[in-house]
Amino acid sequence: MKTFALVCWLMAGNVWFARAADVKRFELNGEDTLTVAVSRAMRVQLVPGEDGQSPQLILSDTNRVCEMHVVLVKSNGNLSDDQIKNRLVIDGQRLLSAVVEKEIKVQKFGGSTFTYFYFELTDSRANPVQGGRSIVQGLGRSAGYMCEFVMSTSRKNSDVKAQILSSLRSIDIRPKK
Repeated sequence: MKTFALVCWLMAGNVWFARAADVKRFELNGEDTLTVAVSRAMRVQLVPGEDGQSPQLILSDTNRVCEMHVVLVKSNGNLSDDQIKNRLVIDGQRLLSAVVEKEIKVQKFGGSTFTYFYFELTDSRANPVQGGRSIVQGLGRSAGYMCEFVMSTSRKNSDVKAQILSSLRSIDIRPKK
């Protein structure tokens, strides 16, 4: 019984450790600071914008089940919810011939400083080893930035996908102190 209790305690500790988050900070454009909370099982990298291109935040897991690219653009945030949804529907309709879904369903979720809209599609060419590939594509808006994100995963409803979306929700951009 003591061995069983020890094994359970060790497993619980591993689950807690895997779910613990670190806060990462990155400088954006020399003016602002981006913070994002990421699970310790995740990798995060900021690729600076070069030659007029916008910086890109890359979130992925160590097993490469999921990877999200987030392009950050300084903006006045004047796009309305309907304008963002319409843009996503147009983008998603271009993919309909290669996916299982027959329509684009735009969903909304809030973050700490961003409001996000996204859709999720499943590739119709299933891989028998990994199952169907899933793509999540969306746009986010805050007071000073817009972000466009694309996530690719081999498991549509994986825990990793949920962790990456949780990290996306945590993104905060503030003026550099």
